[in-house]
Amino acid sequence: MRPDVSSDIKSYNDPNSCNSPSDEPLYTITEWDGTELLHQTKADAVDYVRDELKTVLVKLDVQSDDDAFETAKEYLELTSAIMEEQL
Repeated sequence: MRPDVSSDIKSYNDPNSCNSPSDEPLYTITEWDGTELLHQTKADAVDYVRDELKTVLVKLDVQSDDDAFETAKEYLELTSAIMEEQL
């Protein structure tokens, strides 16, 4: 890819750039380990939850009852794991 095309793509995807496509609100998602995913769109949040649910379901299916309960408890504690970013 040519450097100018790469630069244009980065500029387009950068929410702080004047070339950014929209004024859609962005979100920070906090993962299980505390890692923050910054500048997530609504679609990114939906994709993240879809992937997390798949992962949690697989874990619950293969764990013992006590371990499955601990996984469920951890998952339920994440309810405040998304926050709209203030620009």
